[in-house]
Amino acid sequence: MLSFFTLKFHGLKAKPSLNPVSYTPLKILCYYYNSTDNNVDDNNINNGCNTPISPPPQKQHLQQQSLVRSICSLVCESYSQQTPHVRLLQSPSINLSVNPDSLTHEQAITVVASLASEAGSMVALSFFNWAIGFPKFRYFMRFYIVCATSFIGNENFERAHEVMDCMVRVFAEIGKFQEAVNMVIEMENHGLVLTVRTLNCVAGVAGEMGLVDYAENMFDEMRVRGVCPDSVSYKLMAIAYCRMGRISDTDRWLKDMVRRGFVVDNATCTLMISTFCEKGFASRVFWYFDKWVELGLKPNLINFTSLINGLCKRGSIKQAFEMLEEMLVRSDDYKPNVHTYTSMIHGYCKEDKLNRAEMLLSRMKEQGLVPNTKTYTCLIDGHSKAGNFEKAYELMDLMGKEGFSANIFTYNAFIDSLCKKGRFLEACKLLKKGFRLGLQADTVTYTILISELCRRADTREALVFFSKMFKAGVQPDMHTYNTLIAAFSRQRRMEESEKLFAEAVGLGLVPTKGNIHIHDMWILS
Repeated sequence: MLSFFTLKFHGLKAKPSLNPVSYTPLKILCYYYNSTDNNVDDNNINNGCNTPISPPPQKQHLQQQSLVRSICSLVCESYSQQTPHVRLLQSPSINLSVNPDSLTHEQAITVVASLASEAGSMVALSFFNWAIGFPKFRYFMRFYIVCATSFIGNENFERAHEVMDCMVRVFAEIGKFQEAVNMVIEMENHGLVLTVRTLNCVAGVAGEMGLVDYAENMFDEMRVRGVCPDSVSYKLMAIAYCRMGRISDTDRWLKDMVRRGFVVDNATCTLMISTFCEKGFASRVFWYFDKWVELGLKPNLINFTSLINGLCKRGSIKQAFEMLEEMLVRSDDYKPNVHTYTSMIHGYCKEDKLNRAEMLLSRMKEQGLVPNTKTYTCLIDGHSKAGNFEKAYELMDLMGKEGFSANIFTYNAFIDSLCKKGRFLEACKLLKKGFRLGLQADTVTYTILISELCRRADTREALVFFSKMFKAGVQPDMHTYNTLIAAFSRQRRMEESEKLFAEAVGLGLVPTKGNIHIHDMWILS
């Protein structure tokens, strides 16, 4: 790795003055110095020259200085024209009528260092923000280092941290996240003290990239270096694990947060509720919810809706209804919305309590709430599963009258119930109606139809639909293959079953234990 001092001083021996210069719109020189190969770059000719002529070295140096001075002057002029409010922004930016290709890496470094030294950190930062809008400078690490070093020299550590945070995020885009973090840590040896802001930036980016082990290691190293994590630090670690579905690790970080008296924000609360409930740990997240409220969290409507949805999914309909009633007696800030009611309606439909679901539909309409496609889909699913197809058709018609179009989820719910009740032709007829309205079948649609045909032992027709599935560009999943493999196995047609098994594996689908058992039995037979 290049030494820090080499990075710091390379190209910064001369700092051009910022004395006002007369400026006319820049015509890009018909030559300019390229620090990589010292050759003329014909692509940047913009003054009508047919053949670029290399000037003497001394003249070339003066022209480079003139270009740097002109750009510095332009930056100062553009920055001064901004309102005081804009200048105080965290990351000020400017518009420069300059072709970035006319500026070499070394000249950009000289500009930002000169501006920081003679015009101040904010002016330099505005040029920095302009420059990193172009790939040429965006992925040039030394540009960030020189900029941050210049701000450290001005004792403007906040802006230096801002540049380093930006570097970490930008280089994560091109797979150089860890190299950027190493450079940030190296900067501590040169005056930039690591702070919790640094930790949170690294933890946040690492979490977004799924590098949770690296984030944990950096978390520990930062603490060793004297950085004291705050509530955001712990929250970011918990979120990273939660998004990966690693509930035990999420629980570990949340438990540590509660022990330290840290509370999550509303968005994190919703994420935790949804994920924990989805993974079957509803009781645990409800315990956390109560603790967070004790620590000062003020739940919002989305939090309560997520809780109700989680309770309904695990079958705790009574508890969910009690929470709904509690929301109704609270302030207007907690009034249930269409999503809250839809979660409850879905819960009642799953429990085959259709009268209560219809009662909630009436109540939400009384409160001026308009049911959406998902609301009607839940009711159609519930009624069709119960065999109330006439009511399901009525609801589908009502959807259209109220301006809502049934989507593929609505049709899938309906045709699944029709098939399971032995009304396959009716299901196909309904589906054709949807196709005429522009509906596009998905994997679930085809799998429902294939499953019914396999149940009828009509594997020939099932393969016809399987072929249509591919022609329509719909990718079968393992459940589709499972259905066909099991059907052929029941008919002792193991060759076809084995062929389908191999095809599924070739597509990268993961076989179930049942598939493997069938496969092994075929080999042994």
